[in-house]
Amino acid sequence: MRRCLNLSASIVGRLLPAAGLAVAVGLVVVTPSLVGMSWAAVGAVIAGVSVTTLVALSALWILGLLVHTVVLTAALPGLSSGRALLLNLSGSAVSNLVPFGAAAGMGWGYVMTRAWKVPPTSFAAFTVISNVWNVIGKLLVGTVLLGGALFLGATIPPGLHGILVVGSMTVVALLVAVFTIALSARAAARVGRALDNVLNRTLRATGSTRVVAFEQWVAQARTETSTTIGASWGRLTAGVAAYLFLQWLLLAACLLAVGAHVSLLTVAVAFGIERLLTLVPFTPGGSGFAELGTVAILVALGGAPVVVAGGVLLYRFYSHLMEIPVGGAGGLVWMHWHRRTLRKAALA
Repeated sequence: MRRCLNLSASIVGRLLPAAGLAVAVGLVVVTPSLVGMSWAAVGAVIAGVSVTTLVALSALWILGLLVHTVVLTAALPGLSSGRALLLNLSGSAVSNLVPFGAAAGMGWGYVMTRAWKVPPTSFAAFTVISNVWNVIGKLLVGTVLLGGALFLGATIPPGLHGILVVGSMTVVALLVAVFTIALSARAAARVGRALDNVLNRTLRATGSTRVVAFEQWVAQARTETSTTIGASWGRLTAGVAAYLFLQWLLLAACLLAVGAHVSLLTVAVAFGIERLLTLVPFTPGGSGFAELGTVAILVALGGAPVVVAGGVLLYRFYSHLMEIPVGGAGGLVWMHWHRRTLRKAALA
């Protein structure tokens, strides 16, 4: 029985990421045809962007990453900007590849921070704070801009309504749970005990004799989280706001680069929807849903389909895909350097 459970879990664990990735790729592939054009037309638009423009877009993308280090260094006191940049890129390289990849990205981040002598409770507080502030930023920007678009009479494609509602409600529920734990010692103790019960029962069901004890750990992480938020909420908020502004500017620049002359207000509405759709957990970084939804709203608001699709795909290349090779390379270099350091220390 246990062998069957383990086999089923293993199969599901392999199929879910593959299915999510297939959905993401499929949605991206069909995006041009759904707005009445071919990939050849979109490819020609993107190919027409000059090298100088691509360099300028790359510089804007890098500036956004550098600004985002303000959020990370505020969430983990003592973290340098260089390490924050490496942690962000290498973690994104992992999480952007698989559905529900945030857990994998956090696992990699834990390995790196432990090598930097960061205590586990400090990493837990850092993970909660940085993710909560980023999600709040996306939710606020997305809902405010989407609400403004609906108020102005914009037509939202019907298929997006359910995704936006379910995704937003799920994220809001998680945020409420996180803030409840952060503000209440009693709630944190209950969560810790619940984790202990669930995990220990799961371990026993799989034949393991290991026993975990999270209650005290959760209490310590809660205290550290509250302290850090109290001291750094201003930097966290300013960092997220500046980063989102630069992401909006990058989308506007990508649309302009391909000749999609749409108003900045229209870009803002599309950006709000794109930020909300990146919260959809079923595909890596909301891939597929984000591209399709952003193109659909821009076309609905009067954008020319071929150039709008080209601009959105160019933007998603920078905001999502570029982090995979760059962050992956950075992670591999760090891993090689870390292993060499450990070998030298062992020989000393």
